[in-house]
Amino acid sequence: MQIYKARGAFLFANCMKSLFTYFKNVRGEMTHVVWPDRKVAIMHTGLIILISAVVALYIAGIDYVFAGVVNRIILGY
Repeated sequence: MQIYKARGAFLFANCMKSLFTYFKNVRGEMTHVVWPDRKVAIMHTGLIILISAVVALYIAGIDYVFAGVVNRIILGY
């Protein structure tokens, strides 16, 4: 029974060591990231909002057409 407890403690300690190593490496990699300036970030955000709105309108239009087709088929007019 004690062997399993010791093994569990060893695995936990090893897991925590690798977790801390992972976060240390993440912190090191974050220094290499080139962040966009404010103007580029705002421009990209606006572009994403515009594209999302266009796609939403396109899907809404397709839904409207298909709903009309299904209503004509079901109701018969």
